[in-house]
Amino acid sequence: MENFSLFEKEEKNECKPFIKWVGGKGQLLPEISKLYPVELGKSINKYAEIFIGGGAVLFDILSKYKLDEVYISDKNLELINTYKTIRDDVDILIKSLKEMEEQYVPLNDEDRKVYYYEKRTEYNSLKINVEENNIRKAALFIFLNKTCFNGLYRVNKKGEYNVPMGAYKNPKICDEENLKNVFFSFKEREDYIC
Repeated sequence: MENFSLFEKEEKNECKPFIKWVGGKGQLLPEISKLYPVELGKSINKYAEIFIGGGAVLFDILSKYKLDEVYISDKNLELINTYKTIRDDVDILIKSLKEMEEQYVPLNDEDRKVYYYEKRTEYNSLKINVEENNIRKAALFIFLNKTCFNGLYRVNKKGEYNVPMGAYKNPKICDEENLKNVFFSFKEREDYIC
């Protein structure tokens, strides 16, 4: 499991999950938020989430409370790589996502299928923790999430992503405003817990 630390800046930004995730809590936020401690953002100024997933609860809390320290982790290293990329290299990530969106959206169904499976093959060929691959891997992770069947993340026994293409007419691959809001909710920092 990999962990890292996020610190909020003074201004609060409205942000939401940038990916779909199985088990996401977005629809449950009205009920979950009733359970937040009244001391949150006051005497409680640290937040930790061990299975971050899409981050619905995290982003709700960051949008409402000033926290000094936020720690997130997940068993999925590809997911953690994507959060780190947003924290450290959001502009390059956005540029890559915009390029893929501009290439993918105008295609007909057959060409989209070819494009999707080419990107899935590229994604599976890249290894994370190789610095030059991390940003590309994160961009492909988001692209695949936005264009695959139902936003699923699934791998085979070899660890290869194997979700088929979805049938979205006009997928929003690059939500630039939300990605920047997520970025601004994280104060950039060199050290993090691994």
